Amino acid sequence: MSADPLTGRFAYPRTAEVVYGPGSLAQLGEVAERIGAGRVFAIASATLVAEGLEDELRAALGDRLAGVFSGVRQHVPRESVIEAAGAAREAGAEALLSVGGGTPIDCAKAVDLCLAAGIEDAAALDDFHIRFTYPDKLEAPTLPDSAPPHIAVPTTLSGSEHTDLFGVTDRSRNEKDLYRGPAFAPRAVILDGELALRTPADLWAASGVRALDHAVEGTLSARHVPIMDALGAEALRILGRRLAESVDAAEPLAPRSECLLGAWLAIYALTNVGAGLSHAIGHQLAAEFDLMHGVTSAVMLPHVLRFNAPVVGERILRLAEPLGVDVEGLPEDEACARTIDALAALIHDLERFGVPHSLSAAGATRPELELVADRVLHDFGVQANPRPVGADDLARLFDAAW
Repeated sequence: MSADPLTGRFAYPRTAEVVYGPGSLAQLGEVAERIGAGRVFAIASATLVAEGLEDELRAALGDRLAGVFSGVRQHVPRESVIEAAGAAREAGAEALLSVGGGTPIDCAKAVDLCLAAGIEDAAALDDFHIRFTYPDKLEAPTLPDSAPPHIAVPTTLSGSEHTDLFGVTDRSRNEKDLYRGPAFAPRAVILDGELALRTPADLWAASGVRALDHAVEGTLSARHVPIMDALGAEALRILGRRLAESVDAAEPLAPRSECLLGAWLAIYALTNVGAGLSHAIGHQLAAEFDLMHGVTSAVMLPHVLRFNAPVVGERILRLAEPLGVDVEGLPEDEACARTIDALAALIHDLERFGVPHSLSAAGATRPELELVADRVLHDFGVQANPRPVGADDLARLFDAAW
């Protein structure tokens, strides 16, 4: 008997174009012209700005460049968003540009929300973030359906540039709130491997694990779709083969450029399928202990896969071939274990670049983990996890990852 035909719906991201290749930052002015970006206000990594990025942006944009803000802190605290939005208003911003990792990119999306919705104080952000209570109570406020155009230029593999989802941290609660609206996907993306060469090894490697996490959890999601299966597999092939090389090769330009493409494939469909438990845990671990999201993925992803394996074994086997794992003739449970072990080994190898793979090595402390577990069950990311999860399961996962 044949299987029932697949049914579903796929919403395409609103990004109009992706420009890629070494040196493509030089096309920034042309991209801004094509998408109708007027006065462009940049939100950028402080390190890049200190290295002279503003001069490069002015060379590409000329008088379009309205100003540069480099004061956003990791995990996008609300205060940074309000400060950046105020600076953008003062500069007369008509469009936004983000340059750097997930932090400046998410900050630019949040500033876009502030400009579109007239938000001038941090408390007003409460009206717009997603509220979720496990297993199925969801409140997703409607965000404005239009916003100033945003051009994103990533220098890590976080993938935020390809989604309409963004996170902002409320430091009073040490909790990351999620926001989502189609108007807040960057209108254009530039993937420049030359610019990415400036990213430090530990940050680049950790963000690569986050890209792996996008590909894996997108494939295993309870809402998986065929396009994610295909793109996720190719992302795993690229990242599995090129990630370590992109950090330590004598000539890293080609592998870094290719990894940027792998990160794009890994996250392209994620706003349709959702992520899963590794992401939900990662959001809250990162906010509580000030960890890079890639580090939380390095710590948690293999353990989450072992937790989910009893209900998604067949889908885990889809990861074997792109990861280069031979599971021919093995029973499903053994084949799954071998696939997960191979992924864990790939991640553990990155420890030589400064990416820890245990909670203790990452700097977590045990007393706060119970609070983190409660926040995970209120994190929208857990909704798409293929296996139900409770507080006791989270405690066991944290013990395994310690």
